[in-house]
Amino acid sequence: MDRDKGGTLGVEEIKQLMDMLGMRIQPDELDNVVKQIDTDNSGQVDFDEFLQVMARPQQLPYTRKDVLRAFEMFARNGEPEGYINPEKLEEALIAHCSDKHSPEEIVQLVSCLEVAPNGLIEYKSKVNLFVGK
Repeated sequence: MDRDKGGTLGVEEIKQLMDMLGMRIQPDELDNVVKQIDTDNSGQVDFDEFLQVMARPQQLPYTRKDVLRAFEMFARNGEPEGYINPEKLEEALIAHCSDKHSPEEIVQLVSCLEVAPNGLIEYKSKVNLFVGK
């Protein structure tokens, strides 16, 4: 999500991350969230601050197993386990999330994800990061 590769997340990058996670937030609420996370008052969220927030217990309506199963459903046959083709991920998200996100937002989101040298997105570590082990 660090679009400018500066090593920190600005307010707009945090908004994009929250949107990606389905967390709609008003601009004034976003400023308050950043102030709570930004412990060094730099106006940016660095990796350590981000990890502290992500390590907090979350009340999610789905489990890690649910999310992994969803990725597995859309991964093509022949792809290594734990990997998904970016185009296939875009197609799946557009088909199933268009009520919450525009196709343009989905394409932008997928373009932010790191692609491995094999041209695929390794999703297991990302699921572990956001949902926990």
